[in-house]
Amino acid sequence: MVSKKWLSWIKGNDKVIIQLLEKQSSNLVVATNYLIELVLESQEKNICEEKVSQIKNLEHEGDHITHSLFTTLFQTFVTTLDREDIAGLASAIDEVLDYTEGIADRFLLFKIRNPTIHMINLSKILHSATEEIHVVTKILSETKNVSALISHCNSLKKYEQQADNVYRRAIAELFETNSDAIEVIKFKEIYEIFESSLDKCQDVADIVEDIVLKYG
Repeated sequence: MVSKKWLSWIKGNDKVIIQLLEKQSSNLVVATNYLIELVLESQEKNICEEKVSQIKNLEHEGDHITHSLFTTLFQTFVTTLDREDIAGLASAIDEVLDYTEGIADRFLLFKIRNPTIHMINLSKILHSATEEIHVVTKILSETKNVSALISHCNSLKKYEQQADNVYRRAIAELFETNSDAIEVIKFKEIYEIFESSLDKCQDVADIVEDIVLKYG
């Protein structure tokens, strides 16, 4: 049975903090959607610098949101939810966005015009994971349904596992079939950033599960 105290802590600045987390995750979803478009478009034409710029702008906006969140957090004398959990969520979401911008930047710098199917799949998995993160932040402020949070955390972990499997296949294939050393280095770096981004998505799931254990 769900405790009636679930999320009863949301009041005053705490409410503002959760709203900023939701805004932060929404901004992230937009960025990963642009990343999918960027990767798919690079199959047919040169990298769209405008789209890379849009992702960079979203990353800057994410930094502003994160800064506002931490400022509000430190100005709040008492928070019922652990400050460590709030800071962990904000930092993990911000890092996923940083990695997203990093991938887009590498596509432009490395002039990637032949993305592999693995890059396409990883971009789609990343976007799906960020959509789950956004749902989690919405649930934190709108519902007392703990089981819903756990379900989305499990989905995030599944996406991380899917991405890990794709990453392993991609690296194996890269060294087995590609004789261009420079391209191997470029592709390997992009794959590694994708993997890091999904690892941070799982960090979000781990933190939310801790919150459920504490307040459920």
